[in-house]
Amino acid sequence: MLKLKQVIVFLGLLFFISARIFAQDFTACQNNEPDPTILPVAISWPDNRNKQPLDKKNWLTIQQLSQQQLQQAVWVDVRSGIKDKESGLDMLAIPLHQLSGAQFLFDKPVILVGSGFDQLPINQTIKHLRKKGFKHIFALSGGIYTWQKLHQPVHLRQQEISAEEFLSGGKTIRWQIIAIGLNAEQLATLPEQPVKQFALSQTTASVLKQFIHNNSKSSNDFIHYVLVSPDKQAVKRLQQQISFADSANIIWLRGGITAYQHYVQQQTKLIKHAGQSLSRPCRLTI
Repeated sequence: MLKLKQVIVFLGLLFFISARIFAQDFTACQNNEPDPTILPVAISWPDNRNKQPLDKKNWLTIQQLSQQQLQQAVWVDVRSGIKDKESGLDMLAIPLHQLSGAQFLFDKPVILVGSGFDQLPINQTIKHLRKKGFKHIFALSGGIYTWQKLHQPVHLRQQEISAEEFLSGGKTIRWQIIAIGLNAEQLATLPEQPVKQFALSQTTASVLKQFIHNNSKSSNDFIHYVLVSPDKQAVKRLQQQISFADSANIIWLRGGITAYQHYVQQQTKLIKHAGQSLSRPCRLTI
């Protein structure tokens, strides 16, 4: 009888302690307090100043494609995370990492179409596939971005790139960054130094347009300038004030430098805390 009472007392004490711990944890979670087991991460901002070369023999520009190639080639959309495949072409949709298993493409002329900002992984995949015997596989330079620019009205074309595209595209594309209204701390986080900086003022739009007009030149890259402003609101405001010539290879960074910094911080946390929960779920676990 004594042992039974001791067991009951022990279980009651254990339940009490567990309840206290759960209550503290749940309160901290509801108050959005940081998890003490996950320490702040020091950010090492990416550096894209040294561009990685692509194998020219793996890439075709839209101008290099003959009418016969356009009609007879098997077009494969290798973009990741795309739900809407309406690209203006009758394409197969095959993820990049699954191409080696697509044996029916082995002896066919194949043109891969990415986002335009995923050139490095596509270039590496083509090298791998050619070693496996895929002799007639190429990629469209500029990807779907180039295709849409040539075949869609101006108002339907892509005018912004995400932070992920900005970072991945900058590894190979020799574009130039124009900073608009960024402070010194924000400039230091860019993956490459801007070719020009502008302050945010009433004359920003006219001065920026004049600079681009005076420095416009032919470029082998499908994007010449990336415009980076402080945040989403600044991007939208400037887009309403500025319009560029149809031939200008210019694009905006969606969400500005704020979105880019957030993306890099999130990716850094994922790498540093791989295998750990990045945040405590505010729910009961049974």
